[in-house]
Amino acid sequence: MLIVVADYFGGLALLSKYAPRIFKTDKQQYIAIVVFHVMVTLVNFCLAKHLNRSGAEHTVGGVRLETVAWVVGLILLLPIVMMGKDIIY
Repeated sequence: MLIVVADYFGGLALLSKYAPRIFKTDKQQYIAIVVFHVMVTLVNFCLAKHLNRSGAEHTVGGVRLETVAWVVGLILLLPIVMMGKDIIY
């Protein structure tokens, strides 16, 4: 999970650095960030699913790791949506 978190923030740093050159409008940049976030959340979920194969039960506070991956992904999606609506920046 630590690798995924490091990859997530490293990818966001690269995306924010190169997005203005690749994507010309703010809407394109916003869509790129949302797509990137969804992809990383899916990778995070698949890694959690892989860790729980063959009956192993990895949990965070008694909650299955896959559930934690989805919940954290949804919680982090909230500020991204708020950025797109110009509520926060």
